Amino acid sequence: MSFFKPCVYVDYVPPRLTEGKEWYISYYVKNPETGKLKRFRMKVNRIKSIQQRRAVARKIMAALEEKLALGWSPFYSEAAPRSSRSIKEALDSFLLVKEREVEIQSLRSYRSYIRCLQEWLRTNGYKDSSPMFSLTRETARLFLQDLELNPKISARTYNNYLSFMVTLFDWVAERGFITDNIFEGFHKKPKKLTAKKRRLLKADELNRLFSWLEVHNRDYLAVALLCYCCFIRPKEIALLKCSDIDLERQVVHVRPEIAKNDNESFRTIPDAMLPILKRMDLTRQDWYLFGKNRNKAEVFRPGPEAVSEKKFADYWNRFVRPALGFGQEIQFYSLKDTGITNMIGNGIPINLVQQQADHSSVAMTAIYVGRQSAANTRLKEVEIMK
Repeated sequence: MSFFKPCVYVDYVPPRLTEGKEWYISYYVKNPETGKLKRFRMKVNRIKSIQQRRAVARKIMAALEEKLALGWSPFYSEAAPRSSRSIKEALDSFLLVKEREVEIQSLRSYRSYIRCLQEWLRTNGYKDSSPMFSLTRETARLFLQDLELNPKISARTYNNYLSFMVTLFDWVAERGFITDNIFEGFHKKPKKLTAKKRRLLKADELNRLFSWLEVHNRDYLAVALLCYCCFIRPKEIALLKCSDIDLERQVVHVRPEIAKNDNESFRTIPDAMLPILKRMDLTRQDWYLFGKNRNKAEVFRPGPEAVSEKKFADYWNRFVRPALGFGQEIQFYSLKDTGITNMIGNGIPINLVQQQADHSSVAMTAIYVGRQSAANTRLKEVEIMK
């Protein structure tokens, strides 16, 4: 096993039975504050039969010695009364609580992170039944070290793992499974290593994209335009219902329960986009706009069950990117960035762009002003040297 094992007679002295007028089991454990061994005693006088009393005492001592060898300490049990509970019980408890508190997508991420941790623990000698007190700061260090060495784990993903582990172990510490958060204090990767590698689409790339989708997947074209023209986030698009599309008023209703910021908003449908949405079958108002359709990756039509936002990115990566020769830096979400930037560049007042993008402030929308690669005509003509 890779987790810390205390040294006998250094970190603890194994239990021994004292028989006499008073029968008791005694053992010593190092006090983490003083560094000195402290004696603990357990009386075993109540059993009348000496033979049975001796047998029970031996069982208690065997269990105690096993716990001490694994790292258990009576000092920790006072601060963390549930430290003897299994790792699986603690992690399952966390997920059970979060099922009632977070959205499906977040819960899916939590399960993925925990599954990765559990697989690593099993590989490194832990069992699902191993007690929580067997998890130490050294455990956390080795786990993070293996993440760093994994070529499939980017710096950004590493930071996401670390953030989640801090949150998870804050929770288990608060619930008495451990004394301290073993992931607290580890540093994240610097921002220069985690910056998003995503760029805007150029005019010719946009034209090629829309032309290709018009021929090969007109349904996915509607998905792309909701992101590009209406600035709706992929997760929100996945949860839109047919009833949220009002073609007469030319608005898309983003309900508060599906919005990232929990705020209700209405996004304007541009005239140029209207014909694409009119082609869709919106008769089943209670259906999701892009629901499940027999698990076909290329189908984006109304259905009774919602799909994961991942389906939009998967189609982009499997079909769109190879067909159009887009690099990794051109992602599905690049459509939203490009749409906001182009709308500002076309002279639409920034407060209207803010409303369409559902940004919390004009300052957030103004960030996109600086993303235009071409020189601004008005700035070129300004008389500033006189």
